[in-house]
Amino acid sequence: MDGWWAASYIALWLLVIVLAVVVAALARQIGTLHLRLGPRGALELDDEGPALEEILPVTTATSVEGTAVSLGGPGEAQLLLFVSPGCGVCEQVLPSIPVIAQAGRIAPYVLTDVDAEETELAYKNKRLGVPLVPASEAVLRYGIPGTPYVVVTDATGTVRAKGTVNNLEQMEGLVDSADKRSRTGA
Repeated sequence: MDGWWAASYIALWLLVIVLAVVVAALARQIGTLHLRLGPRGALELDDEGPALEEILPVTTATSVEGTAVSLGGPGEAQLLLFVSPGCGVCEQVLPSIPVIAQAGRIAPYVLTDVDAEETELAYKNKRLGVPLVPASEAVLRYGIPGTPYVVVTDATGTVRAKGTVNNLEQMEGLVDSADKRSRTGA
């Protein structure tokens, strides 16, 4: 009987070692796939949000600071980031807005999909460095499908890039795409 117990323990330990090697190999493969696929660009769907090459209709709103804001239309190139209170991904992309806008030489605006009171409650402790605008009307008017969503316009108010974003790289990609489309006219 003692020989059987020893043999079973040896067999079980060999099986554990083999399984550990298999798990390590699978983890390596997953890492390789992750590196190969790399970061993906923003989700830019034609049938969501304002149409590319469309002149964004002018919408006027008031920021939480009390200043009048004109969204869309001719004037300045704009980066419009639509966010929602309680959106975790929105919280992650908010800090990068001033830097991206400065690098792209465009005017940044953070637009919420709730009223002024709820916007102030949700973002009162945030130092965004850009105008924060309660704009639930703009969300409906522009057909924004969800948050966080970015729309980039040129100085004529034409939509040059748009899409759902999840990180800094995707927002930078939209700004770069808008710049290329503005230069090529396509």
